[in-house]
Amino acid sequence: MEKGETEHRGSEAATTPTECAPLANSYARSGPDELLSEATRREQRFVAEFLSSLLATDPAKARSFIDTYEAATDLVTAIDTLLVRHAEKCGFDRDEAFNRFVERPFRDAFNEVHHAAEKLASLYFLEHEKTRNETKFAAVVGGVKEFIDLMLQAQREGNISQDLLANDAFKLIAQNITAISLQDRGSDITTIVELDAHHLMEEELHGCMQLADALVEQGGAVSAMDKLLLHQSAVYHRVGLMIPPVLEAICQKGMQGDHLGIPMLTAQYLRSQYDAPQSVWSRVFPAHEFDLIHRAVLYQDKATEAPSDMVLQVTPVSDGATRKHNIEVIVRIAHKSDEQSDS
Repeated sequence: MEKGETEHRGSEAATTPTECAPLANSYARSGPDELLSEATRREQRFVAEFLSSLLATDPAKARSFIDTYEAATDLVTAIDTLLVRHAEKCGFDRDEAFNRFVERPFRDAFNEVHHAAEKLASLYFLEHEKTRNETKFAAVVGGVKEFIDLMLQAQREGNISQDLLANDAFKLIAQNITAISLQDRGSDITTIVELDAHHLMEEELHGCMQLADALVEQGGAVSAMDKLLLHQSAVYHRVGLMIPPVLEAICQKGMQGDHLGIPMLTAQYLRSQYDAPQSVWSRVFPAHEFDLIHRAVLYQDKATEAPSDMVLQVTPVSDGATRKHNIEVIVRIAHKSDEQSDS
């Protein structure tokens, strides 16, 4: 380990922006433009801009960043595998749980979905010896109840299909709970408070919801779908930290640059979930709505160009541009406030 660290520091000292540039450029290419979705192109442009800026200001940190993320070669498989293995270790039988509701509509079986989700949270946070914690369990269950209530309200508002199946709703909720639990284990390993389940639900998520409610109180428009998008952004915004090479780098060196690309990894993972065959994400969120989740996660740490970039726009009727702006601002403010409270 010591030898490897010495070699790594030596390679940083020898690194220049010119030497790193080809590696930075490789992040902006993954195939012909005509085969890429707009979300993919935006993601790649942001990655290229981020690396170019980092190379210009801190080549050593850029080298560390690139080394770590190049080791995470198959991001989607890495996170999926982590989620599945974590679920199995905690005794969650996915095959059985994901087929319990047959073809029943969510609107008719939401109470049973809630019960099943609470049982799953209990499995992760009460019954598993290493993760038993009643406070975390209560926070996760509270977040799940809010999520289900918002889904029902979004159906009434016409933003989620009335044909949504209970099984699909539970799959998405179960994936969320598993992701929270996995990040919580990462908190134990790294002592990163942001990954703690109670912190994710009571600080990140609650912070987003408080800002959304404050916007409503000022006369702004916030829909149930808007709050669902904020929920997903808060739950997943740090899941990229769980990829082994990233987690290992942070355990060894602390938060010294390897965490800076987390929004990119997380955004890429969420997009892969949405685009996957039989995706439950796409059955809950129309494509234009998911795009707002993707943007919120990708741009959560993006530097602002003007003070107005961090000011909520209060309008009684929210158009597309206003929604996009407000959702991104809420996520950024909640995230920055959360980081400041930890420092």
